[in-house]
Amino acid sequence: MAEVKELQTMMGQIGALATQVKVRLAGALQDEQTNALPILGARDAARVEKFGEVAHRHLLVIEESDGMTLGESFAIRREFFGKNVQSTANLLGIEGSGALFYRKTPYGQVRHDWDPVALTEEGKRIAGLWRQLHLGAV
Repeated sequence: MAEVKELQTMMGQIGALATQVKVRLAGALQDEQTNALPILGARDAARVEKFGEVAHRHLLVIEESDGMTLGESFAIRREFFGKNVQSTANLLGIEGSGALFYRKTPYGQVRHDWDPVALTEEGKRIAGLWRQLHLGAV
């Protein structure tokens, strides 16, 4: 069973790297500024491919409205992950963690839709990488 899970992980990483190659080749055909695109390891490429657009959408809301609530975050995550939003708990952690987002409330406090949510440094990094790869933004 562990071998199957390892194989699935490797296949996901291969798919993410293939997407990165496809984006780079398309960019090379359009212009000669491909040096601006990041070169990612397999783990980062897989993470950007899986969660990059979600992080980008969170950052976009924060940039446009000067903040975000847990309810808004939940709506975006539900759009991407459907009813399995509960399983995205690893995306919502504490500031300074490897999670992409965190609630700006004291740890252990009951969750409310109006709780403010922010991106961790990792969330900003993943959103930025996704933007560079998919939108050409620096």
